[in-house]
Amino acid sequence: MAGYMGFGMQSWIYKRKLRKPFSKRGKVPTHSLLPLYSRVFKLQRSVKKNKKQNAVLTLLIIFSLLILGVLTFSNIFKYEKQHKEFVSEMKDIKNQEAFIFLLNSGKERLNANNFSGAYSEFVLAYTINSQNEEVVRLLEEISSVLCKTDKKYCNTSEL
Repeated sequence: MAGYMGFGMQSWIYKRKLRKPFSKRGKVPTHSLLPLYSRVFKLQRSVKKNKKQNAVLTLLIIFSLLILGVLTFSNIFKYEKQHKEFVSEMKDIKNQEAFIFLLNSGKERLNANNFSGAYSEFVLAYTINSQNEEVVRLLEEISSVLCKTDKKYCNTSEL
């Protein structure tokens, strides 16, 4: 980076000897000497400036984090409540769909004279909705028909 500096080249540039490749270089002379750094260590008490500002800022940060935490947890609890309600509604809908499917399937098996298959379908429908009068009536009729051939269907009080 040396070269024309305005009023001519500095003498150290053209007086330099060529160096061997990969050899250690000598120091480049400078015009101004850097001052030597001297530091004196002594024990002192640590003085904190603006203690009131630091305390107020710390309290402000703590309160804002607490408020943010409370709001976050309230939103989480609200979401959990909504999710539980949604899951229970979906469960009720799926149970109703399954009940209708089992009832229709049992009726089709009954029309096909498959009494034991219809009985198993109506038992499953009864476990989903035991308040339905049609299922109770069909179970009693089929169990009376099946009781003539097999004694295990005679005891309908197990349901």
